[in-house]
Amino acid sequence: MGYVERHLLPDERVLYKTRLHWILYLKAMVVTLVGVVLAIVLTQIADPPWVWYVGVALAVAGALWWIVRWIELRTSEFAVTSMRLIFKVGLVARYTTELLLAKVESISVTQGLLGRMLNYGDLIVTGTGGAREVFVRVHDPVTFRNEVQRASAGRPGA
Repeated sequence: MGYVERHLLPDERVLYKTRLHWILYLKAMVVTLVGVVLAIVLTQIADPPWVWYVGVALAVAGALWWIVRWIELRTSEFAVTSMRLIFKVGLVARYTTELLLAKVESISVTQGLLGRMLNYGDLIVTGTGGAREVFVRVHDPVTFRNEVQRASAGRPGA
């Protein structure tokens, strides 16, 4: 049971739920791969004999970055419920926002070409009073926006 399910109000139900997109891993994987290739190439250099450690250090840094992104991905939740929007990111340093559907002024999606192809983008939620929340690299942001609009119109699951 996730954060959203543990914090539902009486008679509230989850209409749609998503997470961050796997694209978060991309830079960390590239750094790890470059480190491994660099370590292999630098083993060919005889003097100084320890120079290949530079590649290993880069690969380890990339792997640590990958683990941090994995935790971020696994601990992110974006939900539309019958009463509100719930956003939660993080494990130790947790960031949560809950916004009543009636207080949502606008919700917009920004997607580049790669985002459209891989189905991820940025969600920008504006609440009454000017509260503005931006969540980057969210999986399937268009469906999330559509579900918010459907729930706001009082037609959940239509």
